[in-house]
Amino acid sequence: MKILKKELKYGKIVVQAQSLDDLWLLHQTVMKGDVVVGRTTRKVRLGSAEQAVKKQYVLSLAVEAAEFKEQALRVSGKTIEPKEDVPKGAYHTIAIETGDVLTVIKERWPKYQLDRLSQATQQPLKLLIVVFDRESCLMARLKGGGYEIITELKGKVRKKDYGTATATNFYREITAVIKDYDERSKPDKIVLASPAFWKEELLNELRTDSKADLLKQKFVLATCSSVSENAVDEVLKRPEMETVLATATAANEMKLVDEVMVEIAKDGKVAYGAKEVGQAIDAAAVEKLLITDVRVYNNNDSELLMKTVEDKGGKAFIINSENAAGQKLDALGGMAAILRYKIY
Repeated sequence: MKILKKELKYGKIVVQAQSLDDLWLLHQTVMKGDVVVGRTTRKVRLGSAEQAVKKQYVLSLAVEAAEFKEQALRVSGKTIEPKEDVPKGAYHTIAIETGDVLTVIKERWPKYQLDRLSQATQQPLKLLIVVFDRESCLMARLKGGGYEIITELKGKVRKKDYGTATATNFYREITAVIKDYDERSKPDKIVLASPAFWKEELLNELRTDSKADLLKQKFVLATCSSVSENAVDEVLKRPEMETVLATATAANEMKLVDEVMVEIAKDGKVAYGAKEVGQAIDAAAVEKLLITDVRVYNNNDSELLMKTVEDKGGKAFIINSENAAGQKLDALGGMAAILRYKIY
C-alpha cells in the first residue's frame, strides 16, 4: 500500500493499492457514508446518438456499499457532483484494481483504520506462488506492485514415458526448494497451482514426510492452464486468492476472540456485552475493544465507543461477522474487551 497524500484536517487520504491484500484492507476500510474519488469508465450517449460510448471520468461517490469481488474493490454509490455527461445523484460503481489510486474521505478517521493503513505500507502479505506440472516449475513471490519470479526448475521427463519414478524425483526437487524458501522467508501462504492433477501428485510426495505437516497448513490449491509467467497472472485472478486473503484476516481475528474466550473461562480481565463493555470504557480500563462489523453498521454508538477507547490509549478491532470469530463475538452481544485490570 502506498499512501500518496494524507490530509486528516479535511478527512482525506489518497492511497494506491499495490496488491490484492491492499484491496482487501480497503474493502474493510471504506464504509457507508464515506466519500470516494476514483477514475472509472461509464457508458454515455452523446447528443442524439443511439449507441452509448465508453468514456473515462474521475467521479466522487457517496458510498452506499463496498465489496471485494473478482480481484477488485467495487465501491457503489451516488455521484455527489455533476461531471460532464454524468449528473449529480447518478448511481455508479467504481472498480479499483491493483495499481489504481483511490481517494477516501471520512468525517473522522478512526485510529484503528489509520494504524492498519500504516501497517499495510510496511507488512504486505508474504505469499509464494508455485506453478508446475510434471516437467516444469516456476516460483514467484508477491511484492508491492505485483510479483517477481524467484526460480525456475525443469524436470527430466521423457515425452513418451509416463512412469512415476522421474516425476516423483522432480516433485521431490520442487518440495525441497519450497521447504528451503519457507525456512528462509517464512511466507504466510504457499499457493500450489497446476494444470490437471499434478498438484495432487506433489501432495502425495509430501504425505510420506512427517516433518512437512506445518508446511502443508500453509498450502492453498489452485488451477492454471499452463506453466509460464502468464500462469502467475492467471493464479492471482483465481477465486482461491480471495480465500487466501480472507483466511489470513480471519486467523488474526480468531486469535483476538480466542484471547477473550480464555479470559472469560478463567474469570479474568474481560468484559462483554454492551453494558459491561460500556462501563469498562468509562473506567478507561479497555486495552483491546473487539466489535463486529454488523454492530458497527447497525449501531450509531459504535464509532463513538471505538473513538473513546482510542482516545484513552486502547485499540479497537472490527471483527467480520461472517467468520467463526465474528459468530463467537456476536454470541457475546457483538462486542467484548480485553481489560488492563478487572473492574468487577
